[in-house]
Amino acid sequence: MANGGSKLVFVGGVGAGKSSAIRAISDTAPVCTDMPLSGGANGQKSLTTVALDYSSVDLEGELLHLYGVPGQKYMNFMWPMVCAGAIGIVVLVNACQDDAIESTIELLKDFGELAPDASFVVGVTKSELAPDFQFTTFRDRLDAEGYHLPVVRLDARVASQVEFMLNILLAYHHAGMPL
Repeated sequence: MANGGSKLVFVGGVGAGKSSAIRAISDTAPVCTDMPLSGGANGQKSLTTVALDYSSVDLEGELLHLYGVPGQKYMNFMWPMVCAGAIGIVVLVNACQDDAIESTIELLKDFGELAPDASFVVGVTKSELAPDFQFTTFRDRLDAEGYHLPVVRLDARVASQVEFMLNILLAYHHAGMPL
């Protein structure tokens, strides 16, 4: 996005916090395509993104275009279009998810192929709700699989935490450290 800012893409499973993170830091109201979720995920989530979320934020003088893609695998036809030209991919994972590590590795593999020049960061959400989640074990497993990237805990609803994660991602990007 020459002279128009940089593109960041938020990816992750249903309920990982993609829409919440974009909403938390947006300078304007995000464009959302949320629809009711029958039954709710884990009894807490009532809406899910069916196309994409979009907004922008000026973060320390850098205009960032923020895109959130649906977490459902059947929506993966959109991923290449949204990832084209992205400088960064934010992978969010819900710590309550049973297959958190496996799904994160799968997302890193899929999006690493779609955006080979992008830098990546992993944000772990809802860890306060998952007492059995072992953050260090999670991070070490990613490292053992060859993914040497920043992994942070965050509450996707808190702007300062999302901004901190994005600053880490931008630092990695500006240092020339893709996935």
